[in-house]
Amino acid sequence: MNIFKKASLLVAMTTAITTMSFAALASNQGAIDAFEAKTKPIAQDAKVLSDKQLVLMQEFNQLMESGNAAAVFQSGKVAELQALGEQTLVQAKLFVKEYQQFLSELPETSTCYTPENVSEYNRLINEVATKNQSLSELSSTVAPGDEMAATMAVLNLQMHAGQVSSLVQMFQLVKMCYITEAMGYTKQDVERMQAEEDE
Repeated sequence: MNIFKKASLLVAMTTAITTMSFAALASNQGAIDAFEAKTKPIAQDAKVLSDKQLVLMQEFNQLMESGNAAAVFQSGKVAELQALGEQTLVQAKLFVKEYQQFLSELPETSTCYTPENVSEYNRLINEVATKNQSLSELSSTVAPGDEMAATMAVLNLQMHAGQVSSLVQMFQLVKMCYITEAMGYTKQDVERMQAEEDE
């Protein structure tokens, strides 16, 4: 089951909770609190980078709408996007390192114990890193005055920016398990509910 499907199931379960004290019920609250404290600055830095990237994307869109996508490649903004991508990758790697530490402190019965996410996140990070490095070569594919090639290249930039943003979103997805943990569910309970939902 992929991460996003897990998230949708947990969101559905969340709606069932009304007045429950999460902290009182969570059996692994110490590990959760430590993980939260360590990853909060990482998530904040990643959000700042994400916001800067969003501003860049809006500038790219304005240039495209004015029929001047080629200007994106003369502006130096591709290098700016690449630098933001590099910085986001640094934050993502820091997050995964803390996440591995967090997992090592949990019993295997915990709903937050999902070591398979680590390899998925590392795969995503490597994919984004490879694409981010190739951004510098993208400019050379756009001949001066070739607005069609420039538009296609900008669309590639936007897809890449979307992938970089998904790295930041994974920080929040990891935390969805806090809800089931607080409700006192075990990993086995959640797997059983997922199987019932899939039937």
